[in-house]
Amino acid sequence: MECESNFADVYECNDALSTALAIVQDAGLHQALQQLKDLLPDPEQSKERIQTWWQTSYPAWIEQLKTAIAKHRNIEHHWHFSPQQEQVLQQYYDANQLLIDCLNSNCEITDVVRQEIEASLLLPIKELSKREWQGL
Repeated sequence: MECESNFADVYECNDALSTALAIVQDAGLHQALQQLKDLLPDPEQSKERIQTWWQTSYPAWIEQLKTAIAKHRNIEHHWHFSPQQEQVLQQYYDANQLLIDCLNSNCEITDVVRQEIEASLLLPIKELSKREWQGL
């Protein structure tokens, strides 16, 4: 969200938060996003007031947004992976990307198999081993 001081950016932030609020199911994240949305200036205000808010309040507001997302989505950790771990993660990513590419092609698979693949994408190995493809 490296936006410039622009009148339209307030509308975009407001719309993006409205969309996120409509789909977020985590109560804590929902509350944090709602509070941040409430801090945005009213789009009906003058362009000058919105630009003043953008210049004075936006930097702190965006940091609050980043903090809320990191806290509630458990991201922005500074993982210190070994080269071997990075290689395994890359292979995991590549395998999932291949599955997605295949699903998006004109491949011929049954709906049941497609649904099972989609439901199991990005699951940890421990969870996948519990599924054991139940007769597919």
